[in-house]
Amino acid sequence: MRARTVKLSLAAAAIAAAIAASTGLSLRAEAQPAAPAAADAVVARVGDKVITAAEVERRIAQIPPFQLQSFGRTPDEIRKSFVSQVLVRELLLSQGAAAQRLTERADVQDRIRGVLRAALLQRIQAETAASSPVTDEEVRAYYEANRDRFSAPPMVALWRVLVATREEAEAILAELKKDPSPQRFKDIARERSLDKASSLRGGDLGFVAPDGSTAEPGLKLAPGLLEAAARVKDGELVPEPVPEGDRFAVLWRRQSRRPVSRSLDQEAPSIRQILAHGKAEAQVKQLLERLRAQDVSGHAPELVDLIDITSTGDLQPLRRPGTLASSRRPGAPPPSPAPRHDMR
Repeated sequence: MRARTVKLSLAAAAIAAAIAASTGLSLRAEAQPAAPAAADAVVARVGDKVITAAEVERRIAQIPPFQLQSFGRTPDEIRKSFVSQVLVRELLLSQGAAAQRLTERADVQDRIRGVLRAALLQRIQAETAASSPVTDEEVRAYYEANRDRFSAPPMVALWRVLVATREEAEAILAELKKDPSPQRFKDIARERSLDKASSLRGGDLGFVAPDGSTAEPGLKLAPGLLEAAARVKDGELVPEPVPEGDRFAVLWRRQSRRPVSRSLDQEAPSIRQILAHGKAEAQVKQLLERLRAQDVSGHAPELVDLIDITSTGDLQPLRRPGTLASSRRPGAPPPSPAPRHDMR
């Protein structure tokens, strides 16, 4: 009996889902492009604005069927409720905002400009894609010119402490055998490594390519270091000091990275997007140059000097032209230096 009840419940749920989907589909089926005269028919008037049948059709087509079900059970109910609850409500609120002169507020104007800017950029992208689509030849040429972006050799991540003598390196290895933790290695590197650039990073050299090159400009490891690292597994210390010129290195192989080779077919979609974006940006640049020559006048960028920005990023009130900032007046203490951020 219970199994029969479960089956009946599942069947009822399936039927309800089918009815809901069919309602949305029927509404969309009825929302076929209307004849020109019918499209111009005024469905509602709100102040000095009108809502036409074509506008209702366009907006309903943007709503997923499952959301349309919240407006009614039948296509007729959905259409009427959508007009009343969405379109009329939008116009009432927007006209109310205009009556309260909210469009004069700086933050509202920022938003309006943002919407207009996004709409223009989208239009340029669409027009560029239609008039100058990215070809297979362009994709292939980009791939061939940038092969190094789509392939990478096997690499190994190394940490190193560089010291003057073998005895010192052996003593460090003995310490690390007692406490083989990353933090201990970093502390030793900061305190004792002769390579001050890597010691600031706790001895971390990053990933090293087979030719010894690293991400650090000017830092290239000797072949002997890579040969020593190749004799141990990821996560293992090289058990003996490794000669590096007239010095000695304590090496820790942290991890390795497999070689990467991406084919043209794999990269074609992303390359196509890059090229399409570049074409659209070229059109935007041309438009900006034309609009700047046509519309920009009275440009006085030196006036931004009237705005004080403190070392902490705080804004000071605008000053009158010809006055000095409080931090620059005679007898005032020197301004605190702006904080510097290590980008490495």
